[in-house]
Amino acid sequence: MADDLDISGGTSSVSTEDLVRAAEQLGRIADETRAIAAALRRTEEVCTPGIYNTGQALFDIEHAVGMLDEVAGRAAALKGSMESVGQGYIVAERAIVGVVQGAWATFAELVGAWFGPRLASSPAGLLTALIAGSIKKSGGLDIMLGRQFEKSGVPSGSSFFRDYNRALLNPATVPFYRGLVQTMGHFAVGSNRGLGWYASALWPLQYLAPQTKPYEVGANALADGGRGLGLLNETPVRLVEVEELRSTSAPQTYHDRLLRVPHGELGQPGPQVMIERYSVPGEPDRFSVYVGGTVTFNPGTTDEPWDMTSNMINATAAQSGSAASVREAMAAAGIDKDSPVQFTGFSQGGGTVARIVASEEYNTQGVVTFGGPTGQITLPKDVPTVLVDHADDPVPAMGGEQANTDAVLVRRDTAAGERTNIWAVPAHHIEYYLKTATIMDESGSPQLDTTIRNLDSFTAGAKLESSTAYRFERVLEND
Repeated sequence: MADDLDISGGTSSVSTEDLVRAAEQLGRIADETRAIAAALRRTEEVCTPGIYNTGQALFDIEHAVGMLDEVAGRAAALKGSMESVGQGYIVAERAIVGVVQGAWATFAELVGAWFGPRLASSPAGLLTALIAGSIKKSGGLDIMLGRQFEKSGVPSGSSFFRDYNRALLNPATVPFYRGLVQTMGHFAVGSNRGLGWYASALWPLQYLAPQTKPYEVGANALADGGRGLGLLNETPVRLVEVEELRSTSAPQTYHDRLLRVPHGELGQPGPQVMIERYSVPGEPDRFSVYVGGTVTFNPGTTDEPWDMTSNMINATAAQSGSAASVREAMAAAGIDKDSPVQFTGFSQGGGTVARIVASEEYNTQGVVTFGGPTGQITLPKDVPTVLVDHADDPVPAMGGEQANTDAVLVRRDTAAGERTNIWAVPAHHIEYYLKTATIMDESGSPQLDTTIRNLDSFTAGAKLESSTAYRFERVLEND
């Protein structure tokens, strides 16, 4: 059903939430049964011997106590079994996923090692390079992209995507995109390795060793290719607008947090970052940072930092225009490396805050992302983290397989419900994520309830002093 949530501690596609809930219910049954048995024992103690039929009453009480003890024991044992099964699912699936990913990685490297050098030296490869060089020299690609994207991005998408998005973007096809992204780096590694392809046969040892992530290698390869065509060129950024917003109370729910993230129509200039400052008597000020999603999908260079260039550079682990903007906004708000801070991000904002948190440059106290490509960005294990995505949303899939197994991972299938075809990628629109956030708040999930209490404790007893919105632009060569 569209309102069902798959909640787990990480990459497991088996929903362990029902098992956790059943185990908790069994624990309550065991406790309540023991309490009833104890009450009956007290009743047994006050029964006066010799009164009519007391013997039968004592026998019945003893029999009932024995049955209650047996029920309590079985409920407790079943609770332990449920907990073990839930953990077993996670451990087993992680092991299987690791083996499968390793095998695909090896295969991708072998294909890259065989295919890459041959393509580069083939007539097709030479022709492709010649055409690409001609397009770059003539500026034709910029013209084509300008007509296709303009500055407004792709607010409604092509008619093809709008008509066929159910087939192209659904819970069955999105994992394919995720796997393709995950193995792209291995293909690039294999292509560069050339005749050294046989070394990839040692993948069980190779991928346990610390190294640059193949995901980032693949992203760098794409970024280099784009730059070769005059695209995906990173630039400095500058702060162009600061707006003081009306201060309200601290967020209390997941829906509250997502609602505070700056968002608007694609291509409409507006604030990309919002920062709340809280004061606590006798303690340093603390802050909540909210970061919005992509404004334009144009891979060419415009004055908008929340673009496809920043999406790609975030994936490479280098500093993107959006990440640089968030850091500058944080500095303007008075946030330093010691300031307690929480982050909430949507879409590109999720990937951006993940990169900033992963740097461990700040005193991060909590992270919540919706629809962000965060899979291969390693987040600190000791920070309360909730990562939300939709099973039919390809944007989170662009982050590769979710490797943050200590975070609370929430997934929902929006394709199971009624869905409009106004947009090319409907499951990624913030309206659907706001609905998911509401479902999370109302789910009664122990994992989600515990985490939101931890997140909300950040502002317990604090006073909201200010809410400030920031807008940034890229600094272009002709500026």
